[in-house]
Amino acid sequence: MLSLSRRKDDPPPTGFDEEGRDRRLDAARRAMAILCSVLLLLGAVSVVSFIVEDIGDLTDEQAAATTTLVDLGPEPVQEPDPSRAPVPTEWDAARSAIATAEQNVHRGWGRLGAMGLALAVIAFFLVYQRPRVRSVTEITHACTLMILITGAILLASRLFVARAIDDYPILGLIDLVVMHLAVCLIMPWNAREATMPFGALMVVWAATFLVPHATEFQMLDRVVAVIVSPVVLVPGALLAKWRAQRRAEDEQRIELAGRVEHFGGELSRARIVHDAMFPRPFTGHVAFEYEYQPIHEIGGDYVHTNVCPDTGRVMLTLLDVAGHGLAAALTVNRLFGELERILAEHRDAEPAQITSLLNRYIFLTMSRHSLFATGTCMLLDPASGVLKWVSAGHPPSLVRHADGRVAELETTAALMGAIEPESFDPDQAEMKLSPGEVVIAYTDGAFEARNAEGMRFGMDRVRETACFDPPPRSWPKFIAGAVAQHHQGYADDDVLIAALTLRSLRVPDLHEMELRKMAEAKT
Repeated sequence: MLSLSRRKDDPPPTGFDEEGRDRRLDAARRAMAILCSVLLLLGAVSVVSFIVEDIGDLTDEQAAATTTLVDLGPEPVQEPDPSRAPVPTEWDAARSAIATAEQNVHRGWGRLGAMGLALAVIAFFLVYQRPRVRSVTEITHACTLMILITGAILLASRLFVARAIDDYPILGLIDLVVMHLAVCLIMPWNAREATMPFGALMVVWAATFLVPHATEFQMLDRVVAVIVSPVVLVPGALLAKWRAQRRAEDEQRIELAGRVEHFGGELSRARIVHDAMFPRPFTGHVAFEYEYQPIHEIGGDYVHTNVCPDTGRVMLTLLDVAGHGLAAALTVNRLFGELERILAEHRDAEPAQITSLLNRYIFLTMSRHSLFATGTCMLLDPASGVLKWVSAGHPPSLVRHADGRVAELETTAALMGAIEPESFDPDQAEMKLSPGEVVIAYTDGAFEARNAEGMRFGMDRVRETACFDPPPRSWPKFIAGAVAQHHQGYADDDVLIAALTLRSLRVPDLHEMELRKMAEAKT
């Protein structure tokens, strides 16, 4: 029985390779089934044609020779004459013709048996071997072996009947061409794989064609035909090469589509993890809300809040990392962890200290990779209404007063990561808010958004939008909607807008007042 094993250099399939390998294996199995079916069909047609035409002609020749002998009647008895050589008679020629015709009929049936054996080999590979192959390599080996066996059987059988049927050796070349074209049209092989087995069969055919008395062609003509014969495989080889190029292009397109789909799924899952770092909107004496619109699934804009459970003070930190997409999101993830650590170790830290520590972290770990960040850090105390802030190279935040006026919170420090920690000295500014006033912070994607004509939304329009009256239910959604309407799908940067609203002043209870007095006494 035939045994086809997996090649050692076949790596185990993983990920996209596994999907592509399974797809190629299924396609190769189908191609092998089609090839075997086509060869069986062609073989069946050849068998029927051989029985009807060639076997019939040989049988007719045998019958004609027998009829000739019968027509001659009984052979007259002649006395042998030792003095003279025997002379062939008509009866001798008729008996010789009968013997030759019988021998030719036997050769014809031998050829027919060889064709049946070739069909049995093809059926064996189709029914038994094809379901057992486990890789494209094994299918290639199986089909190559099938072609070599069947081709050798057919060529040898043609030599066997060469004396019975004229020009049968040259017709063996036609067998090879038909089989080669079928392989090149059906099997997913390149030109080398499709031609290699037929190179060996060409040697077999050349041997059968050059056998003395195998055909009526002169020996010189046969030698020339053998030398030129490889040319008949060129069209099939070119066809196989063209189909291999098309398959490679299709495989690349399918693989690229699969990778894009997989990467999109990974980005969707990364968006879930990324969004988990963002705070939830809340309300109370101070209300917080935001609107985030990255141009990809994830981006480099981030907002963080921290609410002191004792005093109700709200710390808001809004960051804008250089770049977009996955790289910027990874940087945000690092800054999120550092910011959580800072707030855990410095519970009473104010915006200046937090900004300095973030600048130190970015300068020491990211600046050598040209990764910097702008940001604004603000602290709103609902007990006094005092807002403290530091803006490090960031667009000025806006304060919308109760009467509709809009003021800017100016920049007080350089962008984070550009200056050594010893030289980074952020100025902390403060102002007092009244209930109903809103602080709006945003990233540069809001005012840098361009429309189809390339016109920016602009900081002036951001301020004009913040002056809208009557006030909307959500300032971040309202401003982000105006920006989105302006760029209409032409966004080239992430947009993040956050708002802190002082809804009412918080009056501490007696217990809190006592704790505050004790803390002041210790200081």
